[in-house]
Amino acid sequence: MNILNEALNTNKTASYDASQKPVVDINMTECKEEDKARMIALVNRLSKSPCGLETLQIAAENDFKFSFFEPGVRCCGACDEAGHWVRLNPNESDDKLVGTLCHECRHAGQFVRGAHEAFGVLDVRSELISFRAMEADAQTYAVTACKELQQLGDKGPYSIFKDRYPEIEAAFDKSFQKEGKINHQVMTDTFEGWYDQKRTKTVYEEAYQIEPMTKEIYDLMQGKEPTLFYNKQTMSGKEAIALAGWTKDGNYYVNDPDRLESGKFLDVAEQAMSDMKDFFKLRKQLTGMEADPSLDKIPTRPDTMIRERPKMGEKPMAGMFEKKEQKLNPVMNKLLAARMGR
Repeated sequence: MNILNEALNTNKTASYDASQKPVVDINMTECKEEDKARMIALVNRLSKSPCGLETLQIAAENDFKFSFFEPGVRCCGACDEAGHWVRLNPNESDDKLVGTLCHECRHAGQFVRGAHEAFGVLDVRSELISFRAMEADAQTYAVTACKELQQLGDKGPYSIFKDRYPEIEAAFDKSFQKEGKINHQVMTDTFEGWYDQKRTKTVYEEAYQIEPMTKEIYDLMQGKEPTLFYNKQTMSGKEAIALAGWTKDGNYYVNDPDRLESGKFLDVAEQAMSDMKDFFKLRKQLTGMEADPSLDKIPTRPDTMIRERPKMGEKPMAGMFEKKEQKLNPVMNKLLAARMGR
């Protein structure tokens, strides 16, 4: 089933048992009454996976609010640190949303352990290390939970994950076949498989680095005060893994975390690097603030996609810097819906 057809395969006609109680006591105060039975069904389905149950319990114990997005949002799901909520896209199939729910609850656990999603707090190099580790970890938990459900006879979530994220699933399956079971080595190999997604990395660079920078320059040109600083705090690979790889049985990442500070783990597309250099050049002209020296330590890779976006200084498109419940810009919308779990 292709992505478009899957997205249209909503569960609006599915029947859910309104008398069913959630296995995990989640906060549904922001969930519409007519959506609660579906949310409970998703929670109870995911909770059959030990990995999924763990993520649900952490999010529930820390009072994250579970609900669905309003129509118009194309990302599969999101978790908000400040608002303390987890939201899912009601237009996605339940098979897809099971994995997404695990992914977003894993983000909730990351925030509980001290991770943050604010832009411009870390230097650019550290921001790449931190944000990517958070996504790689969330996808590692999602595919692990989907595999555990597959082993119990619930095959839909793993099949959808494999279709949507082939690079990650390939890394997972190769390691699983070698190890013969899900263990820390398999999860480590899966985590590192996230970084093989060149197009997805480009999408994240656009959303988490370039779009905020574009907005910052535009705002500075309108006379506003700086909000992105980038050179105030740093994060090492070891620190990122300590936040991202946690499990109740110890950190699953068994390789040297310094790996996250070079090569495919850190590289950015050539166009992204060009845009970042333009940002710091223009920012210095406008504010006198010096460039972030961490850019010199970030490797580049050839561009893998044609981008359509404003240049630094031009009016930015509404995008990731807008509230997460708002509609994303058309280009990012399409890419996020097609390639990301969120």
